[in-house]
Amino acid sequence: MRLPILSALLLCPILALAETPPASTPGEELTVPPGFKAELLKSASKDEGSWICMAIDSKGRLYISPQGKPPGAGLKKEDTWGGLWRATLDAQGHIAQWDKVPVPVGDGMGMLWAFDSLYVSGDGPEGRGIYRLKDSKGADTLDSWTLFKKVPGGAGEHGAHALVLGPDGKSIYIVHGNATPLIEGTAPDSPFKHYAEDDLLPKVKDPVATFFDKVHSPYGYILKTDENGTKWHLIAGGLRNPYCIAFNADGELFTYDADMEWDVGLPWYRPTRILHIIPGGEYGFREGSAKWPEYYPDSMPAAVNIGLGCPTGVMFGTQSNFPLKYQNAFFVLDWTFGRILAVHFSKDWEYGATNTLPSPYHLTGPARSEDVEEFLKGKAMPVTALEFGKDGAMYFTTGGRNTQAGLYRVSYVGSREGDHASMPSIVREANAVRRKIEAFQTKVDPAIWNPKEFDGQSIWNCMDKRSVAVRTAARVAVENQPVDQWRRQALEQKDPQISLTALLALARVGNKDDQEAVLKALAKMPLDSLSDDLKLQKLRVVEVALARQGRPNSDLVQAEVAEFDKQYPAPSFAENHELCELLVYLGAPDVVGKSLALMDKTKEPAEQIWYALCLREATNWTPAQREHYFAWYSKMQDYPGGNSAKKFLLRIRDLALEKVPEAERPALLALAEKPSDKPKPAFVMPARPFVKNWTFADLEPLLGKVNKGRDFAHGKKVFNEMLCAQCHLFAGGGGLAKGGAVGPDLTAVGSRYSARDIVNKILDPSKSISDQYASFIFTMKDGSIHSGQVADENHYLITLVIDPFNGTKENIPKGNVVSREKSPVSLMPPGMLATLNETEILDLIAYLQSGGNENSPAFSK
Repeated sequence: MRLPILSALLLCPILALAETPPASTPGEELTVPPGFKAELLKSASKDEGSWICMAIDSKGRLYISPQGKPPGAGLKKEDTWGGLWRATLDAQGHIAQWDKVPVPVGDGMGMLWAFDSLYVSGDGPEGRGIYRLKDSKGADTLDSWTLFKKVPGGAGEHGAHALVLGPDGKSIYIVHGNATPLIEGTAPDSPFKHYAEDDLLPKVKDPVATFFDKVHSPYGYILKTDENGTKWHLIAGGLRNPYCIAFNADGELFTYDADMEWDVGLPWYRPTRILHIIPGGEYGFREGSAKWPEYYPDSMPAAVNIGLGCPTGVMFGTQSNFPLKYQNAFFVLDWTFGRILAVHFSKDWEYGATNTLPSPYHLTGPARSEDVEEFLKGKAMPVTALEFGKDGAMYFTTGGRNTQAGLYRVSYVGSREGDHASMPSIVREANAVRRKIEAFQTKVDPAIWNPKEFDGQSIWNCMDKRSVAVRTAARVAVENQPVDQWRRQALEQKDPQISLTALLALARVGNKDDQEAVLKALAKMPLDSLSDDLKLQKLRVVEVALARQGRPNSDLVQAEVAEFDKQYPAPSFAENHELCELLVYLGAPDVVGKSLALMDKTKEPAEQIWYALCLREATNWTPAQREHYFAWYSKMQDYPGGNSAKKFLLRIRDLALEKVPEAERPALLALAEKPSDKPKPAFVMPARPFVKNWTFADLEPLLGKVNKGRDFAHGKKVFNEMLCAQCHLFAGGGGLAKGGAVGPDLTAVGSRYSARDIVNKILDPSKSISDQYASFIFTMKDGSIHSGQVADENHYLITLVIDPFNGTKENIPKGNVVSREKSPVSLMPPGMLATLNETEILDLIAYLQSGGNENSPAFSK
């Protein structure tokens, strides 16, 4: 049943079929550290929506927004309610009053109370945008609205997100996701500019997430404006899809950025990451195969890599009354795994330094570490937003994608003994210098060349090894000055680190003549004379110079090939990653043979995929090398990975075939598609007798039996017999998730969905289908109709999944397609439970909720 489906399972609204009102997970069932108490304040009714955003006003009242429009809400000028709620709390932090906010604004994915107004990044009478709500009558009720800023593109969950008040109390900072086009009217003196794709070889677009095909730099970005929106500065970019941002007590900005989970297993996969956001900072997200490695000198590295997850709200504990350890912690919410993490930065940690804080949240990591702590965890806990109240307690919401919503309170009730030390300050001298430098990112000023501005150090010396953040700030400030003022100095720097940083600046903002000067300056620093870190920096500067100004003259090409070919292959994959791409771009004669040898030598599939990706653009092939290359694809047919992994491999293969003479393609394609020698298991659903056309009304009274006394082995058996893994990835108790990719990953389904939610989504899979897992209806020129989920698409053919259970696919000629429409019907059939009895259904739900963990309390007798 690959619950494909559980697109169904994952995005379908709660059905109004039960008499018992829906309920969120009780607070006493949540796991929190000793001394903390979690309470459920309110479960949302079906009319109150699924909550995704929250803000707190100057009186400590909470404003809460559902996703979309709950029943009765409207977004037209004449409507009286858009879906926002206001919760007034009593002295114990419990809800004393619950009111509708009488304005036609809702679906907020970012809210901020500031300047006696509620700013809402959501939907309203003027479409998607940021709205400003005010009390126009002095009645202590928000009753009027104005469009503060139109947000282009709509973009939904990858669009306009959080708003936060800046440390100066006068500025508003706003974060937008990767599908949001840049707003109109950003200030020319913004610190983040001169950005570009900087692809050396053409990127391969995601063959599944085609809705991102038209997205380009700056991708996710951060803006700064004032209370009236009079000027808009672009602060940073190159983010994927952060939902929220937060300042710490020292005025430093952080976020928790999303991964592209479909890239798992591919060399460009980047996990969810804690990022320190600095003005002018580039964070290296690109679509498809073009995501930047973390070591690029023109990209800020992560403060902490977390792993798989779905970032939502974030906030520092500065305003809490928690123990000091937690007052200084960065709390981040993970919707996928139903948890709140507390990230603890060491008092000796220097902002922006290249650090390797250990993360426990990779697939094989431990449960906790001193740096990243699982602060709160529970079943059916799709956490979305948090605030700290006037009482110092944490308030957070659950909800999103039509899941059961709830409002919770976490307070500290433990001992204060030994909690008397003052909170350590982690502002370092480097930060003070960096902030002085940042002033020159927004102005042209000859004072930048005066060492007195930077505590006696020249701007060039600020590009030394002290930290990536300071180095980046200095480079961005120099790039903002007229190139004629600093070109000569950039080319004459002697210290390798300073020289490479200065040359990177010139490569980014210089002209074609500067490209030659940059490459000649780099030639004075041979790779074999540099440390490993500086080697990577040099290779990246060359890439940027080529990406921005194109192919240099033949003499320079020969010189580059001679140096790089001598170093290839290198001892590390990071160096080989850059050398392979450069040598392919430059047309080096030996790069094909050397890269194929590396593909044979390395045991890491992701490394093999990188070389295959680069070689698709290579020239100078022999017939034997072609056969060697395409035969490799046959070995990768069963490669596990994210939803896009196998389809990326097919796309890379097809692009490589396009470079081959047409007459040779059939034989090479046959090599690539040669069946594996390993026998594949036969996926046949056993014949089962009809039991009942189950309805939610039948099953809802039984769901109380899911949490105890279930049979793990039986639940697993039902999962396998119903062919769930044909369509869904599932880790099943640990390790890399395995299965199909027709529907969403079920590994963490129990962390965000209740048994009630899961049953509803299985019973009615077509109720709501994510764009990510939708099927399409194609009308052809001859009038015929074809439908299915797109498995692969190239210039000539579209491959459709027709039946996910037996793997039936169909190829249709792309040139004959007249129209393409999203199908309203899920590939997952609605009668999946009809052949299961009560025990089988309950054991299956328990198995799904447990994530395949046989030690779950649900399996205790």
